[in-house]
Amino acid sequence: MLKNIMCPIDGSDCSFRALQHAAQLAKHLNAQLTVLIVVEFVVGRKDTLVNWDKQTIQSMQDQANQIATAAGVLETNIIVEKSRDVSFTIVDCAIEKDMDLIVMGASGKGGFKSFMLGSISNDVVRKSACPVTIVH
Repeated sequence: MLKNIMCPIDGSDCSFRALQHAAQLAKHLNAQLTVLIVVEFVVGRKDTLVNWDKQTIQSMQDQANQIATAAGVLETNIIVEKSRDVSFTIVDCAIEKDMDLIVMGASGKGGFKSFMLGSISNDVVRKSACPVTIVH
């Protein structure tokens, strides 16, 4: 039985569609929903947020809470992590938090390498110890 569902988001439409799917699953399965925001850490740069400021991250958190609440999820955990390797952080967090399922978008924001590019979702599928659902 699925008790813990994690959904990584990057602010893209695809990641929020994945979150809607994850929230509906969590509601129907009475599972805990965890939203993960991974901020890519760039070595040698002071700006570790890679074009994401605190307002952008807060906006993503607010939108995630709205989506979860609209789906009927009573409590949503939101985790913000900095990492040099986004896919590793997703998989590591899933293991650390004892997740039963990862739900993520097939692709993410374009224009800069930030999060959930096709290669990241593919890496997570290959490396994850738990099932991964990819939402297009």
